[in-house]
Parts: sequence; C-alpha cells; structure tokens
Amino acid sequence: MFDLVTGSRSRLCDGTSRRDFLRAGLFGLGGLAVGSNLRAADPTAAPGSFVRDKSVVFLFLAGGPSQYETFDPKPDGPEGSTSINGHVPTAIPGVRFSAYLPKLAKMADRLTVVRSFKTKHPEHNGAHKQLMTADLTVQDGKPITEPGLGAVYARAAGAINPTTGLPRHALIPPTTRNKTGRAGFNGSFESVVEGCQPAGLGNAYSPFELLAPLSDGPIEEGKKRKGEEPNPFLDLLNPRLESADVNDRLGLLKQLDRLDRRADAAGAMGRLDEFTLQAAEVLRSGKVREALDLSREKPATIKAYDTEHFPNWNCDDNSKFVRTGPSVGFSLGRQLLLARRLCEAGAGFVTVVNANWDFHARKGIPNMPEGMGVFAPPLDHAVCAFLEDIKQRGLEDKILLVITGEFGRSGLDKNLGRHHHAKICPLVFAGGGLKHGQVVGQSDRRGAEPATEALTIADLHATTLHTLCDVGRMRADVSVPARVIDRATKGTPIKELFS
Repeated sequence: MFDLVTGSRSRLCDGTSRRDFLRAGLFGLGGLAVGSNLRAADPTAAPGSFVRDKSVVFLFLAGGPSQYETFDPKPDGPEGSTSINGHVPTAIPGVRFSAYLPKLAKMADRLTVVRSFKTKHPEHNGAHKQLMTADLTVQDGKPITEPGLGAVYARAAGAINPTTGLPRHALIPPTTRNKTGRAGFNGSFESVVEGCQPAGLGNAYSPFELLAPLSDGPIEEGKKRKGEEPNPFLDLLNPRLESADVNDRLGLLKQLDRLDRRADAAGAMGRLDEFTLQAAEVLRSGKVREALDLSREKPATIKAYDTEHFPNWNCDDNSKFVRTGPSVGFSLGRQLLLARRLCEAGAGFVTVVNANWDFHARKGIPNMPEGMGVFAPPLDHAVCAFLEDIKQRGLEDKILLVITGEFGRSGLDKNLGRHHHAKICPLVFAGGGLKHGQVVGQSDRRGAEPATEALTIADLHATTLHTLCDVGRMRADVSVPARVIDRATKGTPIKELFS
C-alpha cells in the first residue's frame, strides 16, 4: 500500500485520529505484487457460475447516525425520543422520515427501510470492524481475524474482473480539502478501512482504495469554481514505464523506494517478477483509467451529484470544528458518482465512507441540530442523485445500495446531544433488483430497540451475498473456502427483499 499524507487530522469522540490519505491498496491489485498470493490463488481466475451480474455500493455513515433524525423519526414518541426537526410524509403511505431528508422521503417507494436492525458494540473502533466483518468478538484497538464483507465477495467472485482489469473490491473514503492547515470535519474512518481488509483470505482480496477528486479551488459564497481537478490516480496509471511517479506510487516493492526513479525506472521495473508486472499492467489498463476519469461524465451529471456546495466546517489542529472561514464542502456526491462508474466498469463491491455522524454536544463536538443541519442535506441530495442516475442508466436492478452505520443514538440529552446506542441502527436498501417500497421490522415506542425480531449484522451480510451470488451453487463449489460459505449462510437473508 502507499499513502500520500496531507498532514491534517480529525477525531471521533473517542479520540481516534485519522490521516487524510490517498491509499492505493496495491495488494498488487489484489496481491499481485506478492507473488506467493497470486500463485496460491489466482485473483484473475474466472469466478464460479454462482456469481450474479450485480454489484453493491455500501454507504457507511461512520460515527453512528441517529435513527430519529433519519429514517425512524418516531412521530408519537416520548420527549427526547422523536426527531428534533420533525418529520415528513413519504411515498410509502403511513411512513414518515425525519424532516432532514425531504428528497429521500419522496423516493421512499424505491427504498426498503429496516427499523429492527441491531448491532452490538457501543464504541466506534470495534463497532466499525464488527459491522464489516460480522465478528462480534473483535474489540476496540484489536486486529480483525475475520475478513470484511467486500473481501469475502472478492474471494468468491475473483479479485479482478478479467474482462476490464478492474478490482472487484474497492473503497472510497471521504476527500477533504485542506485550507490553511484545516480539514473538513469528516471524522475518523481508519477502523472502517481496517474492517474492509481480507484477514485470513490473503492480500489478494484487499480493497482498491482511492479518493474521489473534488473540483479545483475553495468553495466560497458567490464565487465560481475554477474547474475540474483531475483524479490523482490518472497520473498513477500513466502507461509510460519510464514515469518516475508510476514506480514511486505503485509501491509494488519496498526496495524501489530507495532507487532514483528518474534514472532507473525502466531497469527497476525490469527486475520485478511476472506477477508484479501483471499487477502494473492491470492498473494501467484503459478500462481502469476510464472508470476513474470523472471528466468523461456529462457536466449535467456532475452537477446533479454536486455536494461541494453544501457548507461543511473546518477543523483546527486540535480537531475542533470551526464555524468561520470558507466551507470545505462534502465529497459524498463525487464518491457516489465514482462508485457508480466503478460498478459499471466491473467492480462488485464498493464501500463509500461518509463520516462523522457523531453529535454528542460536547466540547468540540456539535449537538444534533447543528450536526444534522450540516450532514443531512448532502446525504439527502447525493443518495437521491445516485438513485436517479442508476435508474436513468438502466442499472437500478444491477446495483444494490446499502446505507447503514455502526450503531444508532440514544434519547436526547439536555444539551441536545445523542450518544452511542448499539441496540438499534439505521439500515436502508435500494436497487439491486430487490423488492422495495416497504418498511421491514419495527422499533419500540421510544425507538430504542427492536419491537419485532431483530435483524443482525450476520443477516445483513447474508442478504448482501445472496444478492451478489447464487449461494446454493456457491455451496456446491469445492473451490470456495468454508469461511466464505459461512458468511453467506450464518445469517438469514431478509426475506421481504426477495419475495
């Protein structure tokens, strides 16, 4: 892997820090940089007949989104246990969303809202990893021992799409624009990244990590943007072997870091074995470059996805949000647009991280009204743009969107904050050729825990894998590891989505 570090930091309420980075998980494009991984399990091998022509965009709202202020506003709930901003009717008769999500409310007939989803761990670090691995034993600060959901899928389908050369498993963290040493209040997501890793499956199935490029220049009221900022990966994928940046950024072998790329680039590449060279060529393929190049989109499409115009706080060096100065905007729209492009080009599982939904009303941390007032509008806008886009492009049945977080929120406190609450968690599905326009399960009167049978993380993973694969056929394939089969069968797929 490699990191291009910007030096800025931001924190969740538990003090977890993160670096803003551009990390190409060159797992050698799936471990191709490590010859033993390729030889042991060829990531370019054709997948079994059980793999469906579908993909998943997994939108992770890291930080713990409030169920009250999103999809379960509890209009008749007791004081403190109802949406602080009120509620609005939706396209599903009798169902209401928080007033923070008016656009999604109008598209509710294209969603399935689960109101009985329950996680387990009440702190971010462990909860992120539990959500992605379905391992409820992993704790804060401890390494994962079970693979992330995307890695499980990549092991089943093959790490690389043999037709396009694109990795099947991708990860798009938030992009933050730096301004005089400040970064957007987008929170910690490193433990989400950790939860996406392949653990015992091998590096071949690590996520391909990249950033969505933002438009060029700061976002300031009344000022026009300069234009499109190129995707930084396009330089990385330059096909010229003599390029200094190619050898440096690929990071295929650590010893290349000590070489003078400008003088020895071709020679250095010549010393790599055939498996590493295959990784480099896969990355440089035209399909990969095309998928990452947002300039190929129509201006109207880019505009429809735009969330950079929404105001977002700066963070100072102590990770405290600053309400003054130019907004740093939100990258969520660009992230989802890039995710759609990756799915079209052959990726099967793309994790998009949007953080920090963590509004405790403590020192340096906003309360619910302020936090939701900033974070909800870009979510509402970007998800609707994504749903409209995949419908117009004929992809609504092929791309499943999953929206969730690591846990929900408690009742409102005197400072208008809500705190970690793992007994309930927002969960929404759209697309994928599944049945929508419904609510599955119910929470209790206070919106604090399931009133009907709880759906678990294992159920979420089973539902996702049953969408992507014919699990019956997969179980009959002797080449599929037992831990992959176990992930698909340990939980119960949500029957209402498939009936």
